[in-house]
Amino acid sequence: MRTLESPGRIESIVSAAPHSLSTKRLLIAILLVAVALRLAWRIHLGNEDFWANGYSFFYELGVSLASGNGFVLGDSRAMRVPLYPVFLALMTLAGKYYLWVVVPQSLMGAGTVWCTYAVARDLFGERSGLLAATVTALYPYYVVHDTALQETGMFTFLTTAAMLLLLRAMRGGGWKLWCFAGAVLAMAVLTRQTLLPFALCALAWIACFSEGDRARKWKRAAIVAAPVVIMVGGWVARNYAVVGAPVITSELGFQLWNGNNSKTFSRYPAESIDRSADEALASLSQQHRVQLDALGGNEVAENDWFLRKAAAYIRDNPVAALHGAARKLWATFSWRFSPRRESLAEWILLLSYGPVCALGVYGMWATRERWRELGLIYLLFLTFAAVTGLFFGHTSHRSYLDLWWVVCGAGMASDRLIDTLRGNGHTVSGGSIYESC
Repeated sequence: MRTLESPGRIESIVSAAPHSLSTKRLLIAILLVAVALRLAWRIHLGNEDFWANGYSFFYELGVSLASGNGFVLGDSRAMRVPLYPVFLALMTLAGKYYLWVVVPQSLMGAGTVWCTYAVARDLFGERSGLLAATVTALYPYYVVHDTALQETGMFTFLTTAAMLLLLRAMRGGGWKLWCFAGAVLAMAVLTRQTLLPFALCALAWIACFSEGDRARKWKRAAIVAAPVVIMVGGWVARNYAVVGAPVITSELGFQLWNGNNSKTFSRYPAESIDRSADEALASLSQQHRVQLDALGGNEVAENDWFLRKAAAYIRDNPVAALHGAARKLWATFSWRFSPRRESLAEWILLLSYGPVCALGVYGMWATRERWRELGLIYLLFLTFAAVTGLFFGHTSHRSYLDLWWVVCGAGMASDRLIDTLRGNGHTVSGGSIYESC
């Protein structure tokens, strides 16, 4: 096993490459199918649908950056984290044509498929890797949303890549691999800030449960933390200079209040949380309206005001807040869309996500004795559940977790198939990354 002090080249990632020529060809075919399906679906919907049914504010931020006006959207200068708008800013240089965005996002979707293969192969073997890659390539939600005008596809790719790097580093990678893992993790946080709690917990996990003595564990955690602190800290420092507060986003307070007020469930989860927010804003008392108007549109001051309102609601209504957290988790992990969709889409979700979820949960339970190496996957789910319960969640917010159920489910399915063919009793042996060191 390579120690922390050994050379540890980043090229060690490529050890996830398939061994046999036939497997390589099959994996390439799966990746090509993944790209083709994503492109075909988006081309079928066309240019107008892309702009009409996406999150246009992301593109507006990209245009603002590309035109030299900075990270500005209306009166806000720190509403969202920057990476996806920066990507869109680069795409605008070629003109406003949807395929300039769709093509690279479809390639990111294929990147997610490859990372899923690599993780599943490391943990459960090559058959599991190919099965997981196939399911991810064909998974309807990813086929439809990987090329939408939203950060979900990029976030899923970066999160999966960061997890792959962390898991591979845990098997004895050198400091370069640990550092690279930290950099990709920071990029994922800068794509969707809700991953920050996982990043912090992952650092603690590495410091406690990675291989070696205490000094090596803490050194690894520090190496991973360095790019996270530099990159995410740089964004926070930028916000302090621009808006006057060291925040990762200036809408944290407002979003916390969205998920914790008397009108939160007036329209949500059947409709967007934004519709509930509209009702909540409309129901504000005259005194509260005066207080908000007095802030003069200062985004930091407004963020603090909503933060206090949310904290007061949770403090004064603890039972309602706990009940609300359970409802948010059910809405997010449910086999129905949130917000609700047409009947066909609901059935497609049920028939795809339902089996993936059920088999994935079973796979996680069956492999619980491997908690040390799978702990980062568990943390990914636990931190997401904590953030969702405290704030809120829709189906799109949870979708990046689905492939981890695919990974665990593929491990179970291929292991059971092999045992059936051999006539053996079922065991979840897998390909432990620690055993392979």
